Amino acid sequence: MKKKLIAAACMLALGSTAVASEGEVKDRHGFYGYLGVHTLDLDVFHETPERVGGNTGFGWIFNKNWQVEGNYHYTDGLGHPNGTRPDLITYGLDFQYNDTSWMGSTETHPFIKVGYGKHNDKYDQYATSIEDEFYKVGVGIQHFANDDVFMRLGYDFLDSGERGDDKMTYFNIGMFFGETVRAAAAPKVEPKKEAKDSDGDGVIDANDRCPGTPAGAAVDAYGCALDSDGDGVADYKDACPGTEAGAKVDEKGCKIEPKEEVVVDMRLNFDVDKYAIKPEMVSEIAKVAEFLRQYPSVNAQIQGHTDSTGSNQYNQGLSERRANSVKDYLINNFGIDGSRLSAVGYGEERPIADNSTSDGRALNRRAEAHAETKK
Repeated sequence: MKKKLIAAACMLALGSTAVASEGEVKDRHGFYGYLGVHTLDLDVFHETPERVGGNTGFGWIFNKNWQVEGNYHYTDGLGHPNGTRPDLITYGLDFQYNDTSWMGSTETHPFIKVGYGKHNDKYDQYATSIEDEFYKVGVGIQHFANDDVFMRLGYDFLDSGERGDDKMTYFNIGMFFGETVRAAAAPKVEPKKEAKDSDGDGVIDANDRCPGTPAGAAVDAYGCALDSDGDGVADYKDACPGTEAGAKVDEKGCKIEPKEEVVVDMRLNFDVDKYAIKPEMVSEIAKVAEFLRQYPSVNAQIQGHTDSTGSNQYNQGLSERRANSVKDYLINNFGIDGSRLSAVGYGEERPIADNSTSDGRALNRRAEAHAETKK
C-alpha cells in the first residue's frame, strides 16, 4: 500500500505542472467532497498491525487559505493476536490551513491541519466495541488539477493520550463544487513576423485584398488595381480611360455601341384615353434609362400609339401625349439628358394586335423606345 501512496505522490507532483491558462487563482470558496485510501499504523495498545482502508469527507472552503471538513475512515480488520478480526471506524472534524504563499501557487500548496476525532474498534466475535478519542495534527500537499478536481497527499499524527499515538498516511481525490476566482489572463504575445509583400505593389500581404496585382500597376490602400473611370476595367489594362460612368464597355474598357437600331423591351400599356404614367410602368421605363446609361452615345426615340377607338386626329394627339409623358419621366425621374430623347406619336397607324377585340386594343394603347446611334 505504501508503494501505491508513493505513486500517488508522484502523480500529484506531475499534476502540479498543469497550471491553468485562464490566469492565477485569486480565491476559492464553496463546498467539496472526496474519496481516498489510507494506511493506519496503530499504537501497540491496539495490538494490530498496519492496516489499509478507504475514506471519504465533505467540507467547506472559506477562502484560498482556510477550510473545514468532516471525515470518515473505514479500516477492515487484517487479523488480531486473539483471533478476532476487528473493523475500525475513524471519524473526525479538521480545520485546514493552506499556505499558498510558501510555494507561490494557489494550484499546488502545502497545508497543515488540526482536528479532533474518535476510533471505534468493532469486534465481530464478541459484538463489543471500544471508542478512543484523539487529537490530530497533520501536514500534506494539495493540488487542484483544474477548477473542479483536486488531489491531496497527507500524513496525520493522532494523539490518543494514555491509549497511545497512531499515524495515518492517505491520498484523496475530490470534487470542488464552489466558485474559483481567477485573475485576468496575461495577453499572449505572438512572435513578431516580418511584413511580406508578395506581389510588390507596396501593400503588405496581411492587408492586400487583391494579391497578384501586376508589377507597376497603380493600386489603392487595399492593394487593388485602380479603376479611375469606374467602368470595371483596371487602369493598367484600360485602353479607353475616361469612359462615362455606367457605360457598357468591352474587356479593354472601350465603349460598346449598338451597330443598328434597337427596340428596347419596354411594355407600357395605357388605359383608354389616358397618357399618365402608372406606378406599375416605372420598372419598365427604368429599363430604357439603364440602357441609355450603358450606351452614352446612343439616343432614344419614344414612340406613342393608340387603338382605333376615336377619330384619327384625336388619336394622333393622344399618341403624342403618351410619348411625351414617357420622355418627361425619363428626364425628371431618371436624369436622362433631354437632348438624347425625342418623342413621336403614330396615332392608330401601327397596331400590333387586332383592334376588333378588347385585348387587342389594350395592346395597341402603348409606348415603345427605339435606340439609335448618334450620327
